[in-house]
Amino acid sequence: MATKGKSSRPAVEAGQEQVQNKILLDELIPVMSLLDYPLNLLPQASVNGRAKYRFDKFGQRKEILYQDILTILEMYSSFMESGYFIILDKRVIDRHGLQEVQSKVLTKENIDKILDGSKEALDLYKQGTPEQQNVIIGMLTQKLVESPDSVDMNIIHEITRYSKVNIVQNAEESKALFEKKEAVK
Repeated sequence: MATKGKSSRPAVEAGQEQVQNKILLDELIPVMSLLDYPLNLLPQASVNGRAKYRFDKFGQRKEILYQDILTILEMYSSFMESGYFIILDKRVIDRHGLQEVQSKVLTKENIDKILDGSKEALDLYKQGTPEQQNVIIGMLTQKLVESPDSVDMNIIHEITRYSKVNIVQNAEESKALFEKKEAVK
């Protein structure tokens, strides 16, 4: 009998876990953009009046209705797989089996380490998705243009060698293009 009680107990705990993991459709779920340029996750207001979710900067967080998260996962799963955004609610990750997808995406903290010139920057960069690597190159280029002294040139050269994208040249060309636009005004 004691054995029977033990075997039924995990079933009850599993049932309780399922109830605790229940996510209401109108519950707000935190999502973070990992892009340094605008990210739109739903079309403009549609017939049903749903507004789009727009992120304007890297690391920006928004609370999104779970029912909209379901639509986003269906329509924009490639954006998540590319590392353009990350869902910050573990219940959603677990419920939809997104652990593997999210494990391949660099977090904001790891991207910040790369941008700040951490010793582990190149190793972290290599772990990113190809799309995230491109975004990071763009962010490093912009940082080099805006504030060259704030960039660890050793990291720039390591990432340039690995990616085969000349970040210094990109920065120089961007700066020249910006100066040319300013001169035309």
